[in-house]
Amino acid sequence: MRPLPIAVRSVLSGGYKDGRPGGRSEEGPVVERVRGGIAMLLWKIRRWVTVTAAAAALAIGGVTAAHAADQPEVTYAGSVSGDLGILQINARSGADITGITAHLVSYASQTEVAEIGTKDFRLFSGTRQDGNWRTKKPLKLPEFGSYRIDVEVTDADGGHVLRQSAGDFAYFVVAQFGALTVDRTAIDREHRDVQVEGTLYGRWPTRQVKPLVARQVEVDVDYWTQTTVTTDAQGHFTASVRLDAAAPIQAVFRMDGGTPTVLYGESEPVQIGVDQIPTRFTSTVSSADIDFGQPVTLSVKVEQKTADGWVPLAGRSGGVLFGPDDAQTDLVGRFTTADDGTFTMDYTPWQGGYFQLALDTSDDPFLQAGTGTSDVVHVHRGSKFTAFTAARSDTGQVHTEGLIDFPDGWTPASINVHIQYSPDGVNWSTLTTVEASWGGDGNDFAADLDQSGAGYYRAVFDADDNFQSATSQTVFVPASA
Repeated sequence: MRPLPIAVRSVLSGGYKDGRPGGRSEEGPVVERVRGGIAMLLWKIRRWVTVTAAAAALAIGGVTAAHAADQPEVTYAGSVSGDLGILQINARSGADITGITAHLVSYASQTEVAEIGTKDFRLFSGTRQDGNWRTKKPLKLPEFGSYRIDVEVTDADGGHVLRQSAGDFAYFVVAQFGALTVDRTAIDREHRDVQVEGTLYGRWPTRQVKPLVARQVEVDVDYWTQTTVTTDAQGHFTASVRLDAAAPIQAVFRMDGGTPTVLYGESEPVQIGVDQIPTRFTSTVSSADIDFGQPVTLSVKVEQKTADGWVPLAGRSGGVLFGPDDAQTDLVGRFTTADDGTFTMDYTPWQGGYFQLALDTSDDPFLQAGTGTSDVVHVHRGSKFTAFTAARSDTGQVHTEGLIDFPDGWTPASINVHIQYSPDGVNWSTLTTVEASWGGDGNDFAADLDQSGAGYYRAVFDADDNFQSATSQTVFVPASA
């Protein structure tokens, strides 16, 4: 074999000073150029081999991860709630799941008590790649208790997984109640006791339902246990409970240490109401029309209905509001009825409205929380004419003008002023009606009247639900010449 050129031998032996092309040597420029070219080629080859190997490793790793993600996986195993004899398993895989085997292991003995194979399961929901499988029939085990579930799953691609302790299988009797019956659906002040009857059953994991004999049943009122009774040979029980207000009644079974072990159960609640005693208010007001700033007196009688009719309700409290509607109210105060069921209140309203009455029966659920309203009280704010003149003009007409003021803070939306005439100052008639408006110095108005005879003139503003009436001074105007 021919010996390698010096430059090649130098490259293979790592003779370059810095380990890569480009380093300087002791030899001549021609040899150095040859050696540098060969070295550069070999360096590139080494880099290509390194990068390719790394890429291959990554590719192999990616394939491995993807393959692992497609393997069968057991995500859940346990009893079906409400049907404890049925075993359910959730599993998924990249290919169709073709086989499921479950092993039930006793926690007490650590021995397998049952093996459930693929033929015992059916796909209940989902798909064969991601679904829920349940046993076709309830399982029959030798003893009640809780069992460890180990699950094996196989898919169409040959993937296989064994998951130990995938879940727990609860193989117990569950308490169930028939419908409760009660002897009354509402209580009143004289009849507060309620008789309750029902039957306690047990639902076995095999779906068999049988009465539970000699078991303890708690009867709850408003979700608090009031009494505990024992079932008879037919699982029947009877109890008497006392209510002081409207509340639900419910029968509850809690694990009582009996045999077999029975899990918790409760009946549907039965709502018991209250027949309340009717109440009523009778009210009067001292005046239905008052001027702004004046008080009004409210007189009220509170009564309750009995077998003998309406009678006074003594010593009861409540509250009074006043306003034009339910949304705009002011607190008037609280009251307590006298022995004859009456009370009075004085109030000075700032606007019209009515009294709203409410009886406080929070301490007596058997008494109706009655409400009532009074007659409407109109509050009239002041109005007055601050100026009025009447004079005959050069044309023979009577020119009238004036100012009207509303000193109590409110002004009508429309200020209609009637100009009236009287030949004798006693009998008046309206000649025209004009609308006053703000003119800078007050609400002014004016009118020109075709009235040739002598007589008296005045301005009048009519009262309404919110304002008092007003009449100006009287002015005499002679007849035209």
